[in-house]
Amino acid sequence: MQDVLTFAAQKIAEGKKVALVTVTETSGSSPASPGQMMAVLADGSSAGTVGGGASEYRIAKQAAEAVKNGERIFSFSADHAGDGMICGGGMAGFGNVLGSQANLCIFGGGHIAQSLACIAACTGFSVTVVDSRPELASLFKQVTYVSCDPREFEKADPVSDSDYAVICTYGHKSDGEALRYCLTKKLSYLGMIGSSKKVSALLDNLRGEGIAQEALDRVYAPIGLDIADAVPAEIAVAILAEILLIKNKGALRHKKTFDKIIPPVV
Repeated sequence: MQDVLTFAAQKIAEGKKVALVTVTETSGSSPASPGQMMAVLADGSSAGTVGGGASEYRIAKQAAEAVKNGERIFSFSADHAGDGMICGGGMAGFGNVLGSQANLCIFGGGHIAQSLACIAACTGFSVTVVDSRPELASLFKQVTYVSCDPREFEKADPVSDSDYAVICTYGHKSDGEALRYCLTKKLSYLGMIGSSKKVSALLDNLRGEGIAQEALDRVYAPIGLDIADAVPAEIAVAILAEILLIKNKGALRHKKTFDKIIPPVV
């Protein structure tokens, strides 16, 4: 059990989500025992066991899907004979998904991404930055940096532990690749930088490829609240403000109550 908990703690420290699966009851000749635990990541890698065999395989798959789907708690049961195991018996238990529920994946390593990663990390987000240029890794602190070509997004699956994603790569084509990939994921927020003209053209292309309008309507683009100048750091603040608006179910209003805005003294 200690190995399972150590594995889970290490992965959570790396910014990943972990499903901690616990057996609470067994029956018949089940190979599992109450109290057995297994830690499972979104990619299916795991530590520990809940008895092995086809039943464990199915439960591990359920746990990985729970991580991907943003579930916090789930239950499971297994009829070993129904899973094709000759031992018979059964087991049941539950799983908790542990780790930060504020995971942000940023596609792109430019000036806006650098500012956004910095302030998001300070705000408590677990941040992953994805860019094809490994030489930019040293510019990012307190984040996970993934050097990945856009053609390898599906294989690397950098968004698997994320709830929020921002696309601000170095080019129109790579923005499109990132958006195609992200649209296949269940994200609480998906934003993409770009002018209205660029965004419209890119969405038209994806619509022509058969991507449903409902999916495209999920994209916050142009990205951010309308509070920033053209300075990268201000744009980053505007993006994070929009993410916090969604994350915290906020409202676009001042907390101060007044009849009119008094202009600043110049």
